[in-house]
Amino acid sequence: MKEDLHRFILDQIQKRSGKPTKHTFLDSYLGNKHPRYPIDNPAMRGIAREFMRAHKHLSAVEFSKILTSLIQGESGTEKMMAGFLLDYSRLDQRKFNPKLFDKWLNHLEGWAEIDTLCTGKYARTEIPAQWQNWEPILKKFASSKNIGKRRASLVFLCAPVRYTQDSELSQMAFQNIAVLSGERDVLITKAISWLLRSMISLYRREVMAFVTENESSLPAIAVRETRAKLSTGVKGKRKSG
Repeated sequence: MKEDLHRFILDQIQKRSGKPTKHTFLDSYLGNKHPRYPIDNPAMRGIAREFMRAHKHLSAVEFSKILTSLIQGESGTEKMMAGFLLDYSRLDQRKFNPKLFDKWLNHLEGWAEIDTLCTGKYARTEIPAQWQNWEPILKKFASSKNIGKRRASLVFLCAPVRYTQDSELSQMAFQNIAVLSGERDVLITKAISWLLRSMISLYRREVMAFVTENESSLPAIAVRETRAKLSTGVKGKRKSG
């Protein structure tokens, strides 16, 4: 069944785009060399929304098998579709074993594929709801040899800390940032900045204290963008005139 549904989704992608391509600039920007279909995100979301509306009967296990098939697909477009499907899934369909993300991330490269899967409604609802399962996973990802998993240990928390005030969430966020603060790859430095800025609305004082105490070890871009948002509400200073 998963192969048939994967094929159906891929057919919908192909009908709305064309042949998969590679592009040197996009390869560098997206951080991977996977072929991709020329289709924009609104069209991808439309396919995902229609598919999940028509497949409300899928159990969490059945749904996770479709996600696995897409993530193991050849194109980056198929891989990213898994994240869009998660956004339109029902709460009960998201109750699959979160350890699957450890396997899924082995098939993803670059910020676009990782962030599409690891941010959004799934992270917002399921990480707080299944915290006992997610806490050891996020800790493990932060020390992984796979840079994609290290990024995931940060971006997975962006939505939860923006919408849920919980000391365990904030402690894990600060812990993973501290573990990764010495890295200078943009995949990590930008993720640290994103996570700190995501915490400001609910953890403002904690973020201010953390940045002050750890300024010398944090990536400069994270310090700059976080302080800018603390003072102006945006990550960069607004231009006058």
